[in-house]
Amino acid sequence: MTGESEPALTTILVLRKGDRDRFVRHLRAALPDEGVGLLAVEWNKSDGARTAETRCFYPGANVRPSPDRFELDPVELMSALRDIDRGGWELGAIVHSHPTGPAKPSRIDLDEAFYPESLMLIASFTSDPPDLQAWRLERVGDGWVPRSVEIAEPETPRSSE
Repeated sequence: MTGESEPALTTILVLRKGDRDRFVRHLRAALPDEGVGLLAVEWNKSDGARTAETRCFYPGANVRPSPDRFELDPVELMSALRDIDRGGWELGAIVHSHPTGPAKPSRIDLDEAFYPESLMLIASFTSDPPDLQAWRLERVGDGWVPRSVEIAEPETPRSSE
């Protein structure tokens, strides 16, 4: 885990509807504080794109409840990381909410990006349904700059007629 980004490739996060619904419910339950969870993915590369396909969502407890910051329970973090490793997946995204702010990384999010090689998936509850945005971090000088990541749904196989 180097924290290096791959700017030459477009990054796409493929979210299954069930995972999206599950983490939005989890994050909503944490209101008025930020909620948090982890998203395991399989990374694939093809046609100039780096695609993260969701495999499992790990809901987490915010041990520092606040409307503008989160800290995932360290025991839950280690347990999820072990399970992700056993599954042959990677930590693809840190999922969290912004109860009253936009779905864009805050200064606190950038300063506390302990897994910068993972995407940030942020749900803003300033609208209903919540605005959902994904971000990858790119190192610029001494800091991180968020770059927008496309969120897509899995392609469904075409039925034969």
